[in-house]
Amino acid sequence: MNKKKIILGILIAAWICFIWGHSMQPAVVSDGESGRFLQVISKILPFIANNDNGMFIVRKTAHFTEYAILGVLLCLQFATYLKGWFKRFVNPEMAALSVAFVDETIQLFVEGRSGQVSDIWIDVAGAALGIVITLAIIGNRRYKR
Repeated sequence: MNKKKIILGILIAAWICFIWGHSMQPAVVSDGESGRFLQVISKILPFIANNDNGMFIVRKTAHFTEYAILGVLLCLQFATYLKGWFKRFVNPEMAALSVAFVDETIQLFVEGRSGQVSDIWIDVAGAALGIVITLAIIGNRRYKR
């Protein structure tokens, strides 16, 4: 097994632990973290803080971003041994869907949290974007050689 696969495997496992770790936080802790981030981001984008949905935007953007990063990592891992755009997209996307499903299931058992089907859709969309960007870069690099 080459070092790249091992390192990617470790990064994927660590990132999934990061995602699931946030899902295990009680609502009070999660809301506090999101609130602190909203304060920081509102200095750059003041319209978010002035919006009644500022916290909602921050939370959903966090979901999307976490899974976009996961999509990149999964795509890089799967691309090392799969051929063809379809397989290189579908396999990491299904892996991300599985992670999202477990993620939302975890929240069913955490105080003040709830699993949301809509969050699974946001997660899957984030992963899809990460995968598509990664595949575009990988494909572009191959053709320039």
